[in-house]
Amino acid sequence: MWPLTNGNRCLVGPEAELFRGTVAMMVDQLVDEINPAAEVDHDEDSDVLFTISGPVAGFDPPHWYDMWEPEQKIWLLERVATSLLTSRPAPAMAAMFEATVEAIYVEMGNLIALEITEGRPIEPGSWRQSLLDAYVQRCPRDSFLEATHFEATTLDPCWPREIEQQIRQFEQTPSAEGDSNANSIQDANSVPDPAEKRQSDWLTYWSMVIERLVDATYGPRVHHAAEAFRDGDPKMLKQFLQSKGVSPKFVQRIPPLRTKAQLQKAVTRLQTLLLDE
Repeated sequence: MWPLTNGNRCLVGPEAELFRGTVAMMVDQLVDEINPAAEVDHDEDSDVLFTISGPVAGFDPPHWYDMWEPEQKIWLLERVATSLLTSRPAPAMAAMFEATVEAIYVEMGNLIALEITEGRPIEPGSWRQSLLDAYVQRCPRDSFLEATHFEATTLDPCWPREIEQQIRQFEQTPSAEGDSNANSIQDANSVPDPAEKRQSDWLTYWSMVIERLVDATYGPRVHHAAEAFRDGDPKMLKQFLQSKGVSPKFVQRIPPLRTKAQLQKAVTRLQTLLLDE
């Protein structure tokens, strides 16, 4: 159980499914990073949890998660996922745990970026639809909800190819008035591709949905403000942490290094947890 905005609870329903799927992707990437030369054969009839390679890079994870070794990240993911998906009590508040939770939602943004880049539609089972389902569950009365549904259902960025070509041609055709008023010739390399601009706009839009979901689920994240004090006066950091009601060890706790046997057991436990529906 985790201290959510509505009390010490576990994630359930669409929220849990979205969280579980994202953590599974992260574990997959970390295992590949630890064993880059390992050859894994996937039989069609076998139960394979991890099958997709890492998503396109778009959003960077927070420092208090990204700074650790892959083995330590797996430990963090197991600790956080177990507390958020089962009745196991949450660990003591620490920057590394807060950052791990945030890193999971950052990864969600990267998966959505990959989905948009590959032109996949919003449909049941897609990352964007799963995000909307989780948002509906967490914020059923949010005024932003209606706009979210409208944008997602009527302005899907995954246009058919023929329409995409027509839009690109229209946007790249200069108007007669624009030509007559132009005082200089703009370098072609400085003109943004309309398709790339729309893609960037959509990534901004979906990242905003994720941010609102995280705020509504977990509330303020102390590690963001604590980062500003990290290399400064220790007394100011201590005063800040006391004002937030957290232990001075909030920024001192670090994930342990694990042996190969411990790492394998952690991955196995995560697989069991993430497959449990």
